[in-house]
Amino acid sequence: MNAKSLKSPFGGMTQWLYQRFTALFMTTYMISLALILTTYRPLTFDVWASLFDHWTIKYATLVFFILMFFHAWIGILHITEDYIKVIAVRTTINGFLFITMVIELIYLTYFLIGYSYD
Repeated sequence: MNAKSLKSPFGGMTQWLYQRFTALFMTTYMISLALILTTYRPLTFDVWASLFDHWTIKYATLVFFILMFFHAWIGILHITEDYIKVIAVRTTINGFLFITMVIELIYLTYFLIGYSYD
């Protein structure tokens, strides 16, 4: 086993497939949500809040954002690897962006699943 396979267990083709799968799910989610929202006229805050009270919408939205995080993370790694050649700077930027994205994901999970109006 070489050092490259230990460093990067997900090869280029696997990352490409992950990005395509996440893009397909995110597109399906957005089209489904758009179709659901077109059935409500007028779209008021009460309609919006009641729509997101349903557990399927909450969890589908959470899965959407988790997959968006994964999709964006693969893109960030490719962009920083292509354009930032100094490894220390690249690692710092990647670390900062990763921590920021994880904090956002934690906040979103709390807001979607754990937040209560009571």
